[in-house]
Amino acid sequence: MTDETPRKVDPAYPSGGGGLGVGHDAAIGTLGAAASFIVPLSGPVVQALLKKCVQAPLEVRRAAWFNLVGEGLRELQDRFEGFDPDRLAENEEFVSTVAETTRIAMATHRTEKLEALRNVVLNVAAGVHLDDVLHGAFLGYVDRFSGLHLKVLKMLSDPAAVPALAARAENLMTGSLGVLFEAALPELGSNNTLLARVVADLSQERLTNGATLNAMMTGSGLLEKRTSEFGDSFLKFITSPVA
Repeated sequence: MTDETPRKVDPAYPSGGGGLGVGHDAAIGTLGAAASFIVPLSGPVVQALLKKCVQAPLEVRRAAWFNLVGEGLRELQDRFEGFDPDRLAENEEFVSTVAETTRIAMATHRTEKLEALRNVVLNVAAGVHLDDVLHGAFLGYVDRFSGLHLKVLKMLSDPAAVPALAARAENLMTGSLGVLFEAALPELGSNNTLLARVVADLSQERLTNGATLNAMMTGSGLLEKRTSEFGDSFLKFITSPVA
């Protein structure tokens, strides 16, 4: 753009306009135009399908996301004396965070990720400040990681607080983290390959203190904290400030 005048962003429409934003409208328009060019007679049908199968579900998803954030902001207002949500529109860091998290939220239906994104917004609204490098890294993890990554990391931060892990460890003289997680995550069955990938990803980003699935240790040893200080900071940033 040639106009360098800063454009104020409405938190409810991070793209800068109504609907789903300019990018979304352009994408829908391009798809519709291409389809009409290939099959001229079915243009209106294609447009109707796009509106029903693409645009409408995304609008529902966006509305649900903003409702989730709005409920959290109201909770902050109820819990913290002096918190004024009306001033958030003047907070550029908050507005940028809403825009960034909304982009990620629109691309997922996973509850763990949506909760993490909501909590990022609430932490920034509550005054938590990270430098740009750390802020970007943490948002990148939420974007790239699956809900299982987030769930496993939280478990590793305090295994003894997870009833299924604690109960399994209590009956073991020796065992491995893999055995514990089989009890805590029955939906995985015996898919150790998938779990190993998750733990390796977390370790590669230095979010854990070298957690491994197959190392044998005592039951009490299995319940020791395995997240790094860096991992704890990430978890704090994606945890609700009113939790």
